[in-house]
Amino acid sequence: MFFLNPSFLWALLGLVVPVAIHLWSKKEGKTIKVGSIKFLQESDSQKSSSIKLNEFWLLLLRMLLITILVFILAEPRLHYKTENSPITYLVEKSLLSSSEVKTLTDSLNNTVEVRFLETDFPEYEPEIVKDTFSETPNYWKLAREAETLKTDSIVVFTNAFVSGIKGKRPEISKNIHWINLNPGTVKTNLVGAIKRGEEIERISVISDTEEFKFQKEKQNLSTSEIETEFVNIPVVELDTLRVQIYSEEEFRSENKYIKASFLALGKYLEQPIEIINFEEENFNSNSGEILIWLSEEPSPKTEGKVVKFRRDSLANSIIEPGNFENEYHLTGQLNSENIVEEHLAEQLLEMFNLYTEINKEAEKYDFRVMNLALLKPNFGEASESTKNRNGRDISKYLWILLSILILSERALSRYRKQ
Repeated sequence: MFFLNPSFLWALLGLVVPVAIHLWSKKEGKTIKVGSIKFLQESDSQKSSSIKLNEFWLLLLRMLLITILVFILAEPRLHYKTENSPITYLVEKSLLSSSEVKTLTDSLNNTVEVRFLETDFPEYEPEIVKDTFSETPNYWKLAREAETLKTDSIVVFTNAFVSGIKGKRPEISKNIHWINLNPGTVKTNLVGAIKRGEEIERISVISDTEEFKFQKEKQNLSTSEIETEFVNIPVVELDTLRVQIYSEEEFRSENKYIKASFLALGKYLEQPIEIINFEEENFNSNSGEILIWLSEEPSPKTEGKVVKFRRDSLANSIIEPGNFENEYHLTGQLNSENIVEEHLAEQLLEMFNLYTEINKEAEKYDFRVMNLALLKPNFGEASESTKNRNGRDISKYLWILLSILILSERALSRYRKQ
């Protein structure tokens, strides 16, 4: 048996308390009944003391109670032996679209343990593998979880997609061998469309192991043709984007450069952008439009996104996120140089957050591949805390024993009048 939190065993020093109480307990003195004290003479009292345990069985019960409670806090575990499989193969489900990989995996499944590279590592079953398209797994998260597998060796068949690398590189104690079986083919997938009146612009992504780019193609389609062709594909119908600008006299240059940037964006996106200059008293706070606030005064509350002027010489970019959601800061004054060097128009474009559905669909088809040397987690020795997690928890049995001992102690105390 071992303990996950052995430091709690210091609490066993509390066993001294019931022992001391039982040592100090005084026995009732003997009472001698006499008919008269007439012939009794006064004498000096004699005192004697001795150390003797009283109520031994009650003391034993109380010491057991403290011991069991301390053991529960220390989280006891029993050692038990488990047979590890010699090797386990983890297969990324999207690889099974390749007949060669499918054949290899089926043959391995007849002799060794094969599981899917996804949460909980379900066992590989050839007959239920139909839809091989799935989201790219989080490789580093699953590498940490793979340490719980009862196996001596792990081999991972993977696509090694860049999109599967998220978070901080982990350190694991199991040596995992990664094998890249990505076929490296160039794929073109339709991810959405942008509708401008009767004209529709098809958006496709072209991706391989090194590139990920968009392709646009304009067509004239009727509404019925659009509904037929773009089933389960997002279609965005363009609407006029409105921008409200409040500018004080000292910010005339900033007003001019921001307007020019929005007009350039409208031309590039082929989307109408309406720019509205307003006086402070005419501002509509219920509008969801973008607000550009070029003033040192506090901006009014609005339901839409707002860009406030807040000078910050230590800022990394000309526009930075603010303290709240949908709040941005213009961190300095604008001129003809920094609007180009700091990419003002591109930063304003990010605020619009256009085509989120199309971008989300496009992420599924990012087939860029990472070098395996960069993909692998760091290797390190297993920590003691990780090793100690293996074992059978016996706390629930100790809770039952504790309940029985409490009832027994109370019953014996009542019987012995303690």
